[in-house]
Parts: sequence; C-alpha cells; structure tokens
Amino acid sequence: MKILSKNNDTVKILSSPDEELLERGDYLLIEDGGNKLLIQVLDIEYADIPGILEDTLRELSIEDARSLSSVDPYSVGSLIAKLREARLVIAKFRGVLVNGELRNDVLWLPSRFNSRIIKASSSLVNELSRTSGRRTLLLGECMSEWFTINAESLDGRLTIITGKKEMGKSHLAKLLVLGLVEYGARIIVFDMNGEYGGLSKRVDGIESDLSNRLKVIIPSQNFKTSILDAGLKTMMDILRYVYDTPSASLREFSRVWYLAERVYGKVTLRGLIEALTKTQMNESVREALLSRLLSIEDLDFFDDENPQSIEDLLEELDYGGALIVDLSKSLPHGRRLVVEYFLSKLSTILKNNKYPPVFLLAEEAHLYLRDTYWDDLVTRMRHIGIFPIFVTNQPDMIPDSVYRQADNIFLFNFTNDSDLDYLAKASRVDVETVKRIVKTLPPRRCLVIGRVVNDLPIVVKVRELPVKTMGETKLFFTESQQRNL
Repeated sequence: MKILSKNNDTVKILSSPDEELLERGDYLLIEDGGNKLLIQVLDIEYADIPGILEDTLRELSIEDARSLSSVDPYSVGSLIAKLREARLVIAKFRGVLVNGELRNDVLWLPSRFNSRIIKASSSLVNELSRTSGRRTLLLGECMSEWFTINAESLDGRLTIITGKKEMGKSHLAKLLVLGLVEYGARIIVFDMNGEYGGLSKRVDGIESDLSNRLKVIIPSQNFKTSILDAGLKTMMDILRYVYDTPSASLREFSRVWYLAERVYGKVTLRGLIEALTKTQMNESVREALLSRLLSIEDLDFFDDENPQSIEDLLEELDYGGALIVDLSKSLPHGRRLVVEYFLSKLSTILKNNKYPPVFLLAEEAHLYLRDTYWDDLVTRMRHIGIFPIFVTNQPDMIPDSVYRQADNIFLFNFTNDSDLDYLAKASRVDVETVKRIVKTLPPRRCLVIGRVVNDLPIVVKVRELPVKTMGETKLFFTESQQRNL
C-alpha cells in the first residue's frame, strides 16, 4: 500500500488486489522514521486510472476473440491487468502518535514512497481509546480481539443508543445495565416492552448472580403512590407536561390544593376533586381541571390509603441494583404520567443529597421524550445526579438539545439518508464517517463515538449475554409450525 493523497482529514491509499482484507472501521498505521500516523478505513473503491473506461470497453468488444492465441513475451498484459485491478482505500485521519499519545494538533505527513502502512493492532486501538478508570466493561470484539470500556466513562454522562429495529440496541442496553449493577451502581429502567425482568434468569433458566439486585415494579399494580407523596410541584408538572394544562388553570389548581389542605388536613386525590367542585372559579376552567383529575383517578396509580414511595424503592437498592419500571401494560398518557412522576420526584430527592446519583435508562425514549420536561434534566443532570441513557430507533424524535449535549453515542445500522443526516449533524464525529460506516453495519455491530472511547470512533461487535435478554421478535412462521404442517 502507498499513500496517494491527503485532503483535510481524508487520506487515500493505493492498494493492490492481493493485500490483506479490510473492514470498515479498521485502523491503519503509516510509519515513517519512527513517527506514526493513525487512520481509520471507511471504504474501498477501484482506483480511477486514466483511460480505464476506454480500455474496459475495448476488452468487452473483443471478448469473442479471446480463444485466439496471443504472444506476450514480456508479460505486459499481466502488469496492465494488475494496474487495472488497483484499489483505492478511503480513510480518515485520526491523529499522530507522539510518545504513545494520539495528537490531533501535530502537523506531520509521512513520505509517500518510503513510509510503511500496516494494520494497527487491536491492543493499540484498545489502549488509545481507553479512558481513565478501573471498572472495565467487556463490550465485545473490535478487530478480532476483545474490546472493553470503563464504567467511569458513563458516570456523569449523557448516552444515546440508536439504530434500526432488530439491530441490537436493547441487547447493548442490557449489557450496560448488568455491567453497571455489578459495580454497585443504581439504575432506574423505563421498560416499555416488559423484557428487562428476564435479566434475573440465565439462559438455562437458573437465577443469575444479580437476580437479587433486580426489582420489577408495575405501576398501578404492585406500585402505587399518594398525591401527598407526589407533592404540588410534581402534580403541577404532570398537569403541565402530560395533560397540556394552560397556566391559568394551573394557578387555579394551586389554589384548590391549598384549600383542600386546610379543609381536609391533608391532600388526597378525592379531596382535590371535591374541593374543585365546591370552589368558585370560571366554569370552563373547573371542567378542564375536573376532567384531568378524573382521568388521573382512572389510572389507579395514586392510592392515598396504602401508598408507596420512591424513597422506599431506592432504599432497597442501597448496595446497587436496577429498578425496572414495567410500562408495557400502561396506556400512553399513563406511561407519560409515570415517567413524569419519577423524573420530578427523583430530581427533588437527589437535590437534597440524601441519596447518591442514579443512572436512568429510557427504552423507546421517543414515545415519551419531550423537550419540555426532559430539558431541565438534560441541562442540569450533572448537578442533579441523574445520568440518562436513551434508547430509540427514531433519532429525529429526540430534541436537538439532547444530541448537542450527548457525551456518548452508540450507533447501530441506519440506511435511511434523512436519519443519517440528522445523526451526522448531532454526533461527535465527521459526517462521512457516520454515513459510510453506519449504513453498512450488520446486526449486533455498532459504531461507538464519544468520551467512552476517548473520541476515537470504534466499530464493535457486541458480545452475547449469559442471561435471558428477551425482546426477540415474535414470528408466526416458526420451526415448530413447519413441523406441524
């Protein structure tokens, strides 16, 4: 292989057809005089040699005469054939290695003719991409070797996992959950499909080592809370963001809250409804608030007689664990209500420094991620102590403000150009890298970008898990059905 050109951060390499096979995302080292240039392979094309089109057309037109014998004493034909088969490797500049450190600010170019181009070792890529920390998570394979990240690189960060369906997003999310729990982290999981409960079982059906540190709650069934525990702020947030209640109506609700507190001694949902019917106010406002409170009552999430609290749940995770909020049986507005309740309460609790920070994994985040009630969390998450991990297959449904502040992005396959354009603008890597690599990724392979890999884009084949990950696509045409035919 020889260097052809370098234009900005794009490096083009000429290669013969019998060179070592390369994959998108592989790294190459260009060595010259003790210095090394690191580049990442994005694509491979045929070299555009002048006159190649005319030569190919000429050969195509005389294919019928190939059976005739020809004399080539100097083997010129084989040399020309090799030139016609030359490859062009498209790569991206990732930095210059100076004393073992990867530098982007060093201006140096290797010799076109005297430099040596070799495939970078997986150990070197691992070393350059590793961040500081002692708690390693085995993510999968990179360049045929095991690849690890540090759990500390997820701490205090905003992480996004996105890609088409059936590409392995949830599988990776479960791998991160198990790894963080193993190191004593506390994670709250919004489980949209009721599949995270399977993490308590190994593939053979036996309980996993972390089964006693996973707790599944189903809102309105085995977990109900009280209006008093929610508090006025949380109820105002629910009315504002879940039920789109106007400001004028919210002021009246606040007045009714304090009235119910004076009349009944404590605030209950039934007491609020009764106070609302007796309080003098604009009739349209009364009807609007009453319909919303009755809708909340129908969800059966609030129980003022035998309530539970988030504090009780966090106490059970004192030594680390995952609280799985199963939302698979919730109605859409009930799902948003539960999410808003948890976010608002967690923000209040953690601001008081009574509990250590928590990770928050939001599956199918596009179904309830609104820039309104998530904006404050994303903007001030480091100060609040909630570190989100968003999982979605609709990246354009996540607000731009979330992407702009994302520290880590795990990109699985996308073939839709509009999705790729959106991701390319928001990610921490150049547009060409995203489009050329992500578009061709097979299932269970992802492009890792951000702080977690020291801003060095890495393609990883995510490893299998020893537990029941569930989440498989249910099929009608199965092997058992075929045998019954």
